[in-house]
Amino acid sequence: MRRAEGRETFHRLLEWDKGQAASERLAALILEQEGFRDIDPSHPLGGKDGGKDMLCEFNSSKWIGAVYFPRGQQSFSEIKKKYRHDLEGAYRNGAKGIAFITNQELSLMERKILEEMDKTVDVRIYHLDRIANILNTPKMYGIRLEYLEIEMTKEEQLSYFSYVNEQGITRIEQKLDDLCANIRNQTEKISVFDDTEEEVRTLKEVLEAENLFFDKIWFDRHLSLEYRIEQGIEDVNPEIWKGAMEAARKVIEKYGEENLGPYSDFEWGMLNGKLSALRWVLGCEWDMLDT
Repeated sequence: MRRAEGRETFHRLLEWDKGQAASERLAALILEQEGFRDIDPSHPLGGKDGGKDMLCEFNSSKWIGAVYFPRGQQSFSEIKKKYRHDLEGAYRNGAKGIAFITNQELSLMERKILEEMDKTVDVRIYHLDRIANILNTPKMYGIRLEYLEIEMTKEEQLSYFSYVNEQGITRIEQKLDDLCANIRNQTEKISVFDDTEEEVRTLKEVLEAENLFFDKIWFDRHLSLEYRIEQGIEDVNPEIWKGAMEAARKVIEKYGEENLGPYSDFEWGMLNGKLSALRWVLGCEWDMLDT
């Protein structure tokens, strides 16, 4: 039975049994999440690594990454011995800092001791509780599943989809800000032919049209999924499906069921083409038809 309150992640990390290669790959993904860039692993499958498990960049400076994932809690003297060895790798590689990623519990005092072993080197320590918290965030659920085999609970599924939606909205808002800035720098009219001028559509008109085609395409896909569920072909989490049914009801109220298909192949192609074109205008890539 899965332990609650994040303890499952904590215990699976502490009882790590997947070897050095997997631990280094997991550590690289954690560092990327934490803002490290240009991460270059040394020899995760074994071999001379020049005193570092990976080279990386943080705040435009050269850092090394050092990984220590033994099975079970080790004594602090063993942890300190491993860290001292990794610290020497920072010297040999001319690194400004070291990121020490470990599945070991470390008290505040123990972390302070490690951080102050050499004050000329910047240090970031990713200890057991810290990396467990990172892996228990919605963005990292997929990584957690791959490396710790912990599936999402119903509550985590809702958190994940909420996170994905928020990220999508943020990207759209940024695109709209960029578009508005471009529009302000252009004239109110554009020349379509040499002797003809057409008024530019307002941003409000473009967004209203994009929302219309989004709703129509989403509703048609919803009906197809509803049929597959009724036929036992697919299965959806009841809470998520409840939300989808409520969204479908609102679409029907907004447009009227008689205005929501069915569509011929030609009409379906036109709907998708219009949505793709409008999204391109709003800054998305061509053929972005996600609903």
